Amino acid sequence: MKTPVVMTALLLSVSLPTMAKEVTGGVYVATNHQQQNSLVAWRQFDDGTLEKIGEYPTGGAGNGMDGGLDPLGSAYGVWRSADDRNVLVANIGDGTLSSLHVQDDLTLTLNNVVDAGGAKPKAIDGHAGLVYVASTNGANDEPGVIKGFTIDGNGQLTELANSLRPLDDSPVSMEFTEDGKYLTVVGFLTGMVHVYAVDDDGLLSQTPVSSLPSPHLSEDRFFALPIGTKLITRPDGHSTLLVTETRYITQGYQFHPSSDESKAKYPFLQEYEGQTGSMSSYDIDADGQLTMVSADVMTGTDIWGGEQAACWVTTSADGRYAWTTNSHTSSLSTYSIDPEDGSIALLEEAAYRAEDYNEYFADMDLSADGHYVNVISGNTGKTWVFEIDHDDGSLSVVDAYPGSAEVHSYGLVTIPVPGEKTLASKE
Repeated sequence: MKTPVVMTALLLSVSLPTMAKEVTGGVYVATNHQQQNSLVAWRQFDDGTLEKIGEYPTGGAGNGMDGGLDPLGSAYGVWRSADDRNVLVANIGDGTLSSLHVQDDLTLTLNNVVDAGGAKPKAIDGHAGLVYVASTNGANDEPGVIKGFTIDGNGQLTELANSLRPLDDSPVSMEFTEDGKYLTVVGFLTGMVHVYAVDDDGLLSQTPVSSLPSPHLSEDRFFALPIGTKLITRPDGHSTLLVTETRYITQGYQFHPSSDESKAKYPFLQEYEGQTGSMSSYDIDADGQLTMVSADVMTGTDIWGGEQAACWVTTSADGRYAWTTNSHTSSLSTYSIDPEDGSIALLEEAAYRAEDYNEYFADMDLSADGHYVNVISGNTGKTWVFEIDHDDGSLSVVDAYPGSAEVHSYGLVTIPVPGEKTLASKE
């Protein structure tokens, strides 16, 4: 007869394999090291936890401490190719764009590095065999350019002839519609949202086919400075474009000095503070025409006192919920999205808030299995993981993982295990 100790050991040996965690994808964050930019790679499991794989040079340069907490000031500075087999990286220090291949074990190998077309590449997106990158020129975010490339099955980038398009603004985010017929480009300085047509040869229209300004609904409201975007395809064939908006520039085109209360409470509001952040939604029809749907939906109940600097956004796999990172008040907000018309409403002002207000929550992406939201912190080098409650869109913390560069990391992208399709992908 077996003793209880032996029986317990046998039961454990039987149950352990069934408890083994499954790898769902890789998570990649840029360090922005000045001499040699690199990507920190994580392996993500089906319980949301992360395990560090390693660090891989991009072949380009970052700008290190010169970039501060938010070196790019944009969304999609690190993103994926349309086939989910390559990580694309904007190297802000030398104006280049890198392509790195995702191996079966989620490690990375460098494909090639190309001239991005502008001094400061900031936003990337791809569709089928196309990749576009938007850049600014000069050190002070002067108006820049968009440049196109083809990408082959080996992840090699090749300049697309005659693809360069001048911009009259500093671009901060760029996304293809799901069918690849249009490319959205959002400008920081003017607050304009543009839609370009994409021809069969991959070239963009010379000028936007549609443009709308970010909303400024009252004289009491600060101007909208858009940063992040997310595109959702609706059942009617239209697209919903979500755009986050910081509110830091007054009607007199000045910064607003921080109150004593804000200085005492928030580490990132020692000099200036803004009004409550916001997000707006737009409809894009089959002809690429923009229509405002929900304007200036705040991360709070009033123009003062809500979450500040709503800068990045991601959505649930079913398109019902969106989450913003509010970097200056160390929080995330939850929105609902109407799948019929793309209208949005604030569900939770602070779905999560760091206790000491000292996490500069920045870039974010949905996990490959669609059950978690991955977020980086620009001042601690941590990658945070939040579990999604699919019934109400609320978030709960899984853990925070140090390991990227403190102070100047940027960009975050999730890639599925090769051979599997990610729910986070726009394709």
